[in-house]
Amino acid sequence: MLATVSPTLTGRGDRYILTKVGQLRTYPENARCYLPIRRILNDMHSQILKRAGAVLLAVGIIDGIVTIVRLAVAGPWPAVLDSVAVGAGIVLLRGGPRAALWIRTLAVFLLAACIMLVIAAPLFQPLDLTITEIRLDPAAFADKAASVIAVLCMTLWITPRLGQPPIRDAIMRAGITRWDMAIPAQAGAGIVALAGLLLWLTLHGQSGELATSLALQQLGPDYRYHLSWISSANNGHGATVTGVVTAWNEKELRKVLLHWETR
Repeated sequence: MLATVSPTLTGRGDRYILTKVGQLRTYPENARCYLPIRRILNDMHSQILKRAGAVLLAVGIIDGIVTIVRLAVAGPWPAVLDSVAVGAGIVLLRGGPRAALWIRTLAVFLLAACIMLVIAAPLFQPLDLTITEIRLDPAAFADKAASVIAVLCMTLWITPRLGQPPIRDAIMRAGITRWDMAIPAQAGAGIVALAGLLLWLTLHGQSGELATSLALQQLGPDYRYHLSWISSANNGHGATVTGVVTAWNEKELRKVLLHWETR
C-alpha cells in the first residue's frame, strides 16, 4: 500500500515534502534546492528588462540627434519621442518588475492612442487636402508620418516584450498587483476620441463657418477652404477669436490667419 504524507507534521514547526525516493525533506532544505531555479528566473527577467531598456535608450538618443539636426536646419521641432524613450529606457535599466509594469502600461496607452489617431485623422481633414499636402510638400507630411510610425513601432515592440512569462512571474513574486491592460488601452483610445469629438464640434460651429467665409472674402473662389484651428479668449469686453483656415487648389497651399472680436 502507498502511504500519504501530509505537508505539515503535527506538533512540529517545520514543513516537510516527500522526495522521489520517499525521503522526507524539511522546507528550508527544499527552498535551498529551488534557489538555482529562482536565480535563473531572476536572470531571465533582468535580461529582458536590460535589453528593452537599451533599445529604448538607443532609439531616444538617435531621435534626439535627429531633433537637434532638424532644429538647426528647419527650425523648432517637438522633442517628445526622444524624451519619453530615454526616460523609459533609463527606468527599465535601473528598475525591476514594478518599472516593467508601468512602462508596459504606458506603451499600451500610447499604442491605443496612436491607433485611434490614425483611424480618426481622416475625419478631420478632407481627403483632397491631404493628397494635395503630400504632393506639394512631401517632406512635411513625411515628418508627421514618421513620428506616428516610430511611436507605433516602438510600442508594438515593447508591449509584448514586457509581457513575457519571466516578467509576469517576477511581478507575481514581488507581490505587485497586476491590472488588466485593457484599462490603459481604453483610456488611450478614449482620450483621443474625446479630444477628436471636441475638436470636430469646435470646427463645425458658427464661428467656424464665419472663419471660412472671411477667408473666402480674402482669397476668392479659386480655392477650397478648410478650418484647421480656432480658439477664443475673453478680453473683458467680449471674446477675441483666432482662426486658421487652409486654402488650397491644384497649384498651392495657403494658410489664412484670422482675428475678430465678438461682444
